[in-house]
Amino acid sequence: MSVSNLMFLDGKLLSVFCVVAEELHFGRAAARLFMTQPPLSQHIKRLEELIGAPLFLRTTRSVRLTPAGQILYDRAQQISGDTVSMLRAVRQAARGEAGSLVIGLTPSAASSTLAGGLYQFRVEHPEIDLDLREMTSTVMESALRLRTLDIALMRPTVMSADIQTIEIHSEPMMLVVRKDHKLANYHRVKLQDIVLYPLIGLQQDISPYFREIVQTMFVRSKLVPNIVQESVIPTILTLVEAGAGIAIVPSSLSRTRGDSLVFLPIAGQSTPVAKLVAAALSDSVTPAIEKLILTLQHSAAPKAASRESRRTTRRGATSSHAARVP
Repeated sequence: MSVSNLMFLDGKLLSVFCVVAEELHFGRAAARLFMTQPPLSQHIKRLEELIGAPLFLRTTRSVRLTPAGQILYDRAQQISGDTVSMLRAVRQAARGEAGSLVIGLTPSAASSTLAGGLYQFRVEHPEIDLDLREMTSTVMESALRLRTLDIALMRPTVMSADIQTIEIHSEPMMLVVRKDHKLANYHRVKLQDIVLYPLIGLQQDISPYFREIVQTMFVRSKLVPNIVQESVIPTILTLVEAGAGIAIVPSSLSRTRGDSLVFLPIAGQSTPVAKLVAAALSDSVTPAIEKLILTLQHSAAPKAASRESRRTTRRGATSSHAARVP
């Protein structure tokens, strides 16, 4: 069959053929298709002309498929199945129930509550593949614009009309020290305590968001920290463990290094808070992205409420002068 003939092999001809092949009786096939027998016979004749071979062997007593007819029927069934699968996949993707998402993940968020939310999303939406890629927040902004990322889970460093952001969760900043450090036995620490010891800062080019939070804390308190070197998350924890100094980091990092490090709340009227947002190009927010954001928000909400409950309990049980363990 020539390529030009293939163009006229439409779905209607194949559908009529398949019904006749299943019934092996032109009268029953015509009734099933709600048409008379002459037009049905004309459809089959037209199809045989396009194929260039007979599809049925017809006698006065029976109708059966020729070898060519059997192959056409098998292939038509396969095409029909593939078409159904294709339509199902397309509709699932349109509803955010299938497809794939390339997700950028900032290193500091890798230790946060996101893991549970991402796992929950995988369980609830097994047809959506998640490709997680760790990169800094500054790199993720350009990756979104290049469309190599579908969504970025990052710190709120983006201020642009073409990128939409929504908060996933927030967490307090904490002081991290070695277990044998003089501050390790404190219930909470003040900035006046922190400036007495070597502090490991955060690099401007990689962690501008956290660097600004820490700087703002000291500027507002009119204190000058003793910064001895700068690092990045999570490497900064290794430096603290090695005795290079103490550091101020997001509280989610307290889930790691619990055997050698102590994480302490920072006292003050306004404890600094680090936010994590989901960011995506405004013209590329798909149903799958919306579902992921909702799942992450719901996953983080109970944990945030639990942390607030614990802080409230501690405030009620501890006087303002109880800065350290007796």
